[in-house]
Amino acid sequence: MKIDRKIVERAATLSRIEMEPENVEPMVRFFRDIIGHFKVLEKCDTTGVDPFSSLEDEPCPLRGDGPVRWDIGDEALDAAPHKEGRFFQVPAIGGEGGPDEV
Repeated sequence: MKIDRKIVERAATLSRIEMEPENVEPMVRFFRDIIGHFKVLEKCDTTGVDPFSSLEDEPCPLRGDGPVRWDIGDEALDAAPHKEGRFFQVPAIGGEGGPDEV
């Protein structure tokens, strides 16, 4: 896949990121560098390596799956930049925002 201005601008649009025109070319180079790192990794021989292997000997401990009391809801809501009553206000995801757009 060739990374060019069109790809970067499309990715920005899909991500709903406003990108200044002067920032597009540096981002093209950044994306190309990332792809370049993956091309280096493709050369590594991973024959016989378990795809789920880890450098850690110990498994990751999991907590029990059950209800947990969360007592800092008011504190989190107080710290929110936008809220309405007891609810967090966030930007619209699917389409244009309404009259109360955050």
